[in-house]
Amino acid sequence: MKKILVVAVLFMAYYAQGQVTKNVGDFNKVTAFDKITVKLVAADENKITLEGKWEAEAEVLNNNGELKIRLPIGKFLNGDDLVATVYFKDLEAIEANEGSYVSCNTEINAIDFTLIAKEGAQIKAIVNAEKITVTSANGAVVNLSGATKNLDVVTNSGGKFEGENCSSSQVTVSVNAGGYADVFATDLVNAKTRAGGVITIYGKPKQINKKTVLGGTIKED
Repeated sequence: MKKILVVAVLFMAYYAQGQVTKNVGDFNKVTAFDKITVKLVAADENKITLEGKWEAEAEVLNNNGELKIRLPIGKFLNGDDLVATVYFKDLEAIEANEGSYVSCNTEINAIDFTLIAKEGAQIKAIVNAEKITVTSANGAVVNLSGATKNLDVVTNSGGKFEGENCSSSQVTVSVNAGGYADVFATDLVNAKTRAGGVITIYGKPKQINKKTVLGGTIKED
């Protein structure tokens, strides 16, 4: 029994030491780098907890309301085993770079919301907003659910947008250089491909304007 108690105490002590908490001030954008996994949680206060390898070395910088989470130069792209949980009061933008993964399992409500994914990074979120702007490039993936009146999507260089579960009234979507985009609209879609790429339109919108330049595919589901 004593051995079990000792082991339990040691485990709790190890766990307590294995997590770093920081107060970060007010922010409305979260940006991730270096393959770090970021979990977003709606809360009554702004803070971040870091857990895993390099938790003590991770850099968290609030730059005029943009919360940047990265590793020092010497540990570039080594954040595979680091998890950052970001508690936020208000959020207007998410950016994922360098193979990072940013997710939020609860709804984010905003007026205007922006999602940017680059360099093989991934974003998964549920957003309800008047307008949503999405950019996905260099093999990155944005998976978006929710609802909006106006959706603006650009994918480049193999970037992918998975938005069939984001209900929109009007969509403007441009796919370039082998990108992919799945969109859902009820009223209007302006769709353009350039130098390859595939756009799939869901929702049977009332009007679809299509334009292809140097190849590409625009189809309806």
